[in-house]
Amino acid sequence: MKKLKLLLLSSVTATALLFTQSAHAAEKRISVKLSNYLGNKSSISVDISGSYQIPGIASAARYGGTTRFDVANSVASAGWKNPKTVVVVNRDAFADALSATPLAKKYDAPILLTDAKSLTSKTNSEIAKLNPDHILIIGGTISVSKNVEKTLRKYGSIDRIGGATRYEVSKNIANRMGNYSQAVVATGMVFTDALSIAPYAAANGYPILLAGDNNIRKDYKIPSKVKIVGGPLSVSTGVEKTLKKKASVQRISGVSRYQVSANIVKQLNMNASKVFLSNGTTFADALAGSVLAAKQGSPLLLVESKSLPSPVADVLAEKGTKSYALLGGNISISDTLKNKLTGTLSGKGYSVATKSGKLVLYQNGKAIKTLGTSFTAAPKSYSTSNTISINGRKYMGNMQFTVESNKYVRPINVNIPFEDYLKGVVPHEMPASWQKEALKAQAVAARTYSANSTGKIVADSQAFQVYGGYDWNSRTSEIVNATKGKVLKYNGRLISAVYSSSNGGYTEANGEVWSGQVSYLPAKEDKYDPKRSWSVSLYKTQLSKSSLDLKKPSSWWSKTNEKNASYLSGLKKWFIKNKYSSADSIKITKISSVKLSSTKTKGHRPKTAEVRFSYFVKEKSKGYITSSGSLTEKTATISVTTSQLRSMLGGMNMKSTYASVTDSSSAFTIKGKGFGHGIGMSQYGANYRAAAGHSYRTILSFYYPGTTLSNY
Repeated sequence: MKKLKLLLLSSVTATALLFTQSAHAAEKRISVKLSNYLGNKSSISVDISGSYQIPGIASAARYGGTTRFDVANSVASAGWKNPKTVVVVNRDAFADALSATPLAKKYDAPILLTDAKSLTSKTNSEIAKLNPDHILIIGGTISVSKNVEKTLRKYGSIDRIGGATRYEVSKNIANRMGNYSQAVVATGMVFTDALSIAPYAAANGYPILLAGDNNIRKDYKIPSKVKIVGGPLSVSTGVEKTLKKKASVQRISGVSRYQVSANIVKQLNMNASKVFLSNGTTFADALAGSVLAAKQGSPLLLVESKSLPSPVADVLAEKGTKSYALLGGNISISDTLKNKLTGTLSGKGYSVATKSGKLVLYQNGKAIKTLGTSFTAAPKSYSTSNTISINGRKYMGNMQFTVESNKYVRPINVNIPFEDYLKGVVPHEMPASWQKEALKAQAVAARTYSANSTGKIVADSQAFQVYGGYDWNSRTSEIVNATKGKVLKYNGRLISAVYSSSNGGYTEANGEVWSGQVSYLPAKEDKYDPKRSWSVSLYKTQLSKSSLDLKKPSSWWSKTNEKNASYLSGLKKWFIKNKYSSADSIKITKISSVKLSSTKTKGHRPKTAEVRFSYFVKEKSKGYITSSGSLTEKTATISVTTSQLRSMLGGMNMKSTYASVTDSSSAFTIKGKGFGHGIGMSQYGANYRAAAGHSYRTILSFYYPGTTLSNY
C-alpha cells in the first residue's frame, strides 16, 4: 500500500511558462480555493480550534451590571441625557409595572427601579445625573413607599399612578395615554407576554390592558382593534369572546414565552435589524430595556442564559439581525451567547450550507445567521492555536465562504503567508519520508512555481499544486524554513518550475506540450527516474448489440454503460463538444482502432493519437437516431495530440504520454512509463538522485539547466 501511495503523486501542469518579476518577500501572500479534498458540497462541516470571528456579522452592546439597578441605570444612561420625566417602579412588583412602558415612551422617560421602603443609592445617583423635572411613580404606597416619594421630591414634582389591583393600575395608565386606536391585551399573571410586546405597543402609542384568569375589566376603554398576546392558557377564549363584541381581535400565541416573543416579531412584521434580548426569567431587565427598545424602534426577544431558543434563533436568522442590545450581566445573558450572536466561533458543531442561493451558518443543526453570498471567518490572531477545520481538514488564517454555481459552498483560504502556504504544499506533493535533499529541491520548485501567483487565488489540486492546509509535517516544515526565499531564475527572472511525479526515463521539452519553448526545460535522458510502468486497456467490444433491444432504445439507454465507461467519458465529452455539437449523448458500441503516431516528440513520446469507434447517438432535438425503427450505428475517427488523449482518458488512467499501443483479440492496450507530463523535475528521479548523494542544488541544476538559485 505504501508503494501504491507513492506512485500516485500529483503532477503539476501549467498554462503559462514565462513569469513576471516577483514581489518583495515581506509582501507575499496567496489565496487558495479549496476543492481537491472537498469536492462540490451544498453543506460543509466547520470546527474551530481557538477562536474565529465573522467580521460584520453583528454587533452587541451589553447593558449590564452586578444588580438589576445597574442594568436599569445603564439603559437610562444610554438612552437619555436630561429627560423631563423619569419613571420609578418597584424592583419586584412586576404586576404594577407591566403597563408602564407605553406611558414612559409617551413621556420619553427611562424606567428606574427602587426598593419598596427606600430609594437605593444607585438609583438615587442615576436620577441626580439625569436631573429630571418630574418623577412618575407607578404603583401604590406598598410598592413605592411614602419615604421613597419624599426622597424623590428633591429632584422635581411627583406624580403617582396607583390602584387597588394591577388591573386598576393598568386602567389608570391607559387613561393617561389619552386617545388610542388600538390596544394590547395580555395576562396580568406573568410578565413575559406583556413585556415582549411592550416595545411595539409603546412605539405605536397603544396601552397594555391586563386580563385576569377568565375575565377582563368592564371599565377598560376598548378600541376597535385589539391584539391579544399569549395563548388561551394566558388570555382565555372567554376574554377573547368578550373583546370580539367590541373589536376585531388578532391573537399572537406560542407554545412557550420564547415562541410568543418570536411570533410577535414575525406576525407584526417588525423591523429586526436591531433586537433587544432579555433573559426570559428576569422581569426587571426586560422592563427597563423595553422603553429604550421602543425609542429605537426595536423589538424585544426572550432568550435563555446560554442559548437561543429555536423560535428566537429562527426569527433572527430570517430577519438578518445585525445589532443586539443585551439586557443584563453575564449571568442573565452569557458571554458564550454573546459570542455566538456576534459571530465569534469556537468549538465544534458548526456548518455552512446554501439555501436559496445564500449561505446559512448553523450550529448543531440550528440556523444562526443567513450571510448572503459571501462571508469571511477570521482567526482572533493568526497562529497555530487558531485553526478552522473544513470537513475534518485543518487550515490556518482567514477562510472566505462563497456560493458557487448558486448551490455549492466554496471555501477560499485567503491571504496565507506564502511560506506557510508552502508548508501545506510540500508534504502533499512529495512524501515527507523521502530524502532530505529531494525535499529541498521540491520546496524550491514549489516556491518558484507559485511565487508569481502571490496576491491571487490558486487551486489546491493538481491543476496548480496540491495544498493540504495546516496538515504540516515537522520535517518538511523545517526544510521550507531552511530554503526560505530560495527560487530559481533564468536571466534574472523567475522560471516556470513545473514538475511531475515521474518522467519514465526521459524528460519532455515544454514546447512539445505548451507553447513557447524555453531552454531551461529541455528534453533529455534521466537515468535516475525509476521508469515505473503502467497500462490501460480499451475493450474492442463496448456494448454487446445482441443483448440490446435496438427498437426500444429508451428502455436501456440510461441503464447501459460501456465496459470502459469511466475511461471513455472524457472522450465522449470531447467528441460531442468538438465534432457532434447537436448530440445530447452517445453510446460507444465498439473501438476498432487506437493508434499512437510514429512521429516522436523531443522527449521520445508519440506526438499524436487516433481513435476510431462506432456509436449510437441521441440528439438534442431529434432524439435517438434510428433507421427502420432501429438504432443506427455510426462511426467516427478522432485525431488529437497524445496529451489530449491522456486528458480524455484521465490522467490517473493514462498516466503519461510516454506510451505505445498493443493490439490483442479483445482490447487495445496502451502501455507506458512515468506519471505526469514529464516536463521539468521528476519527483521520483529527484529522490533517487538524492539517495545517490546528489545535493538539492545539483538536482535542480539537472532538471532546470542554466538556471541560478537565488532569493526572490
